[in-house]
Amino acid sequence: MAFVATTDSNFQIIMKKGFKVKPGSTFVCGFHGLGEVGFLSTAHLTRTLDAERVGYIKSDMLPLFVSMENEQLVLPFEIYSYEPKKMVFLVPRFQPHQSEQWGFIDKLASWIAENEFEETLLLGGLDASFKEDDEDMRAVPTSAYKPKLERWGVPLLEEGLFVAGPLALFLAELEMKGQAAIGLLTYATRGRPDPRSAATMLEKINEVYGVEANVEQLLEESREIERLEKMRKSIESSDRPGDMFV
Repeated sequence: MAFVATTDSNFQIIMKKGFKVKPGSTFVCGFHGLGEVGFLSTAHLTRTLDAERVGYIKSDMLPLFVSMENEQLVLPFEIYSYEPKKMVFLVPRFQPHQSEQWGFIDKLASWIAENEFEETLLLGGLDASFKEDDEDMRAVPTSAYKPKLERWGVPLLEEGLFVAGPLALFLAELEMKGQAAIGLLTYATRGRPDPRSAATMLEKINEVYGVEANVEQLLEESREIERLEKMRKSIESSDRPGDMFV
């Protein structure tokens, strides 16, 4: 498979030769934030939709790890395409190195603008301790996205709460570049991966974009994590001296 670099700098977005972003495309990405919701959602979408790998990102601070998945070498930052819905996914299997996060996001946002994506969808988690109603998620749109916000039926993030990390930087860059982008945050459990929250995210994406990403695997993973968490708490509780007496 032949690839060509889109920039000569130390940060390179390298695409499969002949691949072109189609007009009206959507860029989708999620990072390893709270509950790892963004990464879990994006990675699961590419698997269940059988998206094609069409590129990857190379930089000076590239993580020194690779792995195997479905008999294919997996790289730290991969780009996938799902042509039926004109969706392009960035799957970051690691967080961008802290020392290059600003440059990483700045160049990626510039690439999005240059390729004239119609919109960008950024996925992440929100601390479940802030949940005060029955809504499962909150939205953080750029100014250019506001005319499209109604399609989601999701409340805005409350004033006084903050988005943090690469996702926050990404939203800021796209706002400054006048790009239509929305951050979607589902409530998640702090301190561990939360596949159930990722499943909630995918169900909403299925509804809005008309895709059929199966969430059963995520729900099964969530049930197993919750089962192990209950076992751990039960063991910790039984170790207390006061529990030895009836």
